[in-house]
Amino acid sequence: MTSRGPKLHFAMRDRRMLTLMFLAGFVAAYGGSQISHTLPFARKSLGLSEGGMFWVFGITRLISLLGLAFAVVADRIGRRKPFLVAYAMIPAGNLLTVLLPGVAGFVLAQAVTRVAVVAVAALAVVYLAEEIAPGRRALGLGIYALAGAMGSGLGLVLVPIAEQSPDAWKTLFGLTAIGFILTPLLNRFLRESRAFTPHGRDFTFGEVLDSGLARHFWPLAGMAFFIALFSSPALNFVMERLVDDLEWEAAPARFLLIVFSGLGTVGLILGGRMADSIGRRHTTVVALVLGLAGGIGFYTLSSGWLLAPAIFLATMGLSMLTPTFAAHRSELFPTRVRAMTAGWITNVAIVGSITGFVIGAFVVDRAGLPATISLLGSGLLVSIYLVLRLPETRGMDLVRSRGARRSNVDRASGTGVPSSPPSSANAGSDTSG
Repeated sequence: MTSRGPKLHFAMRDRRMLTLMFLAGFVAAYGGSQISHTLPFARKSLGLSEGGMFWVFGITRLISLLGLAFAVVADRIGRRKPFLVAYAMIPAGNLLTVLLPGVAGFVLAQAVTRVAVVAVAALAVVYLAEEIAPGRRALGLGIYALAGAMGSGLGLVLVPIAEQSPDAWKTLFGLTAIGFILTPLLNRFLRESRAFTPHGRDFTFGEVLDSGLARHFWPLAGMAFFIALFSSPALNFVMERLVDDLEWEAAPARFLLIVFSGLGTVGLILGGRMADSIGRRHTTVVALVLGLAGGIGFYTLSSGWLLAPAIFLATMGLSMLTPTFAAHRSELFPTRVRAMTAGWITNVAIVGSITGFVIGAFVVDRAGLPATISLLGSGLLVSIYLVLRLPETRGMDLVRSRGARRSNVDRASGTGVPSSPPSSANAGSDTSG
């Protein structure tokens, strides 16, 4: 059944899932963003150059590829248990950041946090896509992403704590331990996804691609790669740009980011509404154009009067992209392999992030941040081309009867992997396995 447009009313099951994921997303975003918010202070405390921090970010991203294991397990035994374990690892990793000394300890502890953040993000999107009604799916994902923006924003508000002493930045990591309070709540009220059903055997990644899903996977993976190639360095070096490059005081830099990035997060709701009304593809193109223009502007302009709208546009674009890309990615793959394909796409994004940081490590100390970020941003033009190659999926129902799911198995492939919709004409029915 295809929805004519988004509705603001959420059913009780939708509301429960949104509430739990909102709280988990808030904690995950706060914990995961501390490495960026404290960068100027942690870098100096650890005795690293900007190039050295690029390597730190690259190494932690490389280790976070292990987050794919949570997605693979989620397709085998269900979403619930892997999600609970991954969530608990976030405050644990940040506590290790406080306790372990030196650069090696910092990298190891933040690698734990990054693995967990990647796993939570991938599984939360799958959970919400499978639980929320089709006509409100992208909007629900936007609300979840809003929790992430609020968690990250709280980290910015608390940045003055890091200025109190050379090691005060560790306090911000330690505060993530408050997130342990949510663990028993999740354990009690989080139920298994109603779309998930145990199946007889596990599918390999090669079988998934051979079943015909490669035509959707590779464009999505390419988009994820080029988006992360640009956005990861651009987002993580925002404070570095303002405090060290432009020599702003931390207080006005923080104020600028809180106000104008805060205004830009309206894109989380706007992007969700647009994706549920006009479609995933067109919303993604608009989001990419806004994000590229704002991101390049922030790193090439120096006047505060111009930086403010650049921050707004960049945040608006990234915010709009979050729910529409998450919904599109979830809807193009069947239930039995949805978490695994989401994990692989996330891993390709991590490889893009690593590539961006490695390029930055070689370029930034010679050419500077503006030239480095501008170079990385050119890949978004490829992402715009790739999204236009994908079918539209607005309104797809991901929860149907078990018999209906079995009838959609792609027997011709010989793999038993259910196929996804070959065109937008099938967007009104589920092809989940």
